[in-house]
Amino acid sequence: MASANAVYGQKESSDQNFDYMFKILIIGNSSVGKTSFLFRYADDSFTPAFVSTVGIDFKVKTIYRNDKRIKLQIWDTAGQERYRTITTAYYRGAMGFILMYDITNEESFNAV
Repeated sequence: MASANAVYGQKESSDQNFDYMFKILIIGNSSVGKTSFLFRYADDSFTPAFVSTVGIDFKVKTIYRNDKRIKLQIWDTAGQERYRTITTAYYRGAMGFILMYDITNEESFNAV
């Protein structure tokens, strides 16, 4: 995951080499695949084992478009009800959201 320095506002030199930075949150119920999606997109990795996110976590992905370096901070939020008040504090400053649900679970769709 991202370094603790980046989380607490201390920028590493490599963190400043981008043209644009976007904070994006992935939200949805527990067990809909938010963490799996994040790992597949950011690291091109997958693990079949279920690991529940505790609180919130994030990864950084750098992409290039039209000769611009774009840094994406993609935040993975915990889906359990008990973490809702914690994760809503991280919505501040977000420039986009990915709403996720399980297509086999109508309740997860209704929750988003």
